[in-house]
Amino acid sequence: IIPFIYLGAKHMVTGYDHLLFLFGVIFFLYKMRDIGLYVSLFAIGHSTTLLIGTFFDISVSAYIIDAIIGLSVVYKALDNLGAFQRWFGFQPNTKLATLIFGFFHGFGLATKIKEFEISPDGLFVNLIAFNIGVEIGQLLALSAILIIMSYWRQTASFFRHAYAANVGMMSAGFLLMSYQLCGYILA
Repeated sequence: IIPFIYLGAKHMVTGYDHLLFLFGVIFFLYKMRDIGLYVSLFAIGHSTTLLIGTFFDISVSAYIIDAIIGLSVVYKALDNLGAFQRWFGFQPNTKLATLIFGFFHGFGLATKIKEFEISPDGLFVNLIAFNIGVEIGQLLALSAILIIMSYWRQTASFFRHAYAANVGMMSAGFLLMSYQLCGYILA
């Protein structure tokens, strides 16, 4: 059980794509209640599809899933910049979007766990352990992000640099998408 907890935590802490999405989700959230709600929706989404994808052996190309994860980063950066309101005149439901992108992130986790070729004996326990590890890693990463964000938000430069930070995040999302789509085409 411990190795699967470790693998789940390591995957989340080192998963820059997941961290970028979380960074975007909490970028303009100030209340812990709101942060907890959005992070819980994301966790429910990725936990659900991690279990379903693994148990029912749903195979989706890792390249496609990772490209969608890149798209989730782009979406969140555009949302933070108010682009949807300006371009289309409405604001998508951010809670629903966080849950839906959580589902895609979970398929990415399921793809990763399938690479380990776990024996069916003890699969459920190991999946739960992996998922607990993912949540531990997410809480650790989120804590670090929140500490840094809370200090940054107190500076006069926060709102001056918020635009640039979200453009940088969006660029990273496009780069990740492009990289994964090229991998899919070439594979």
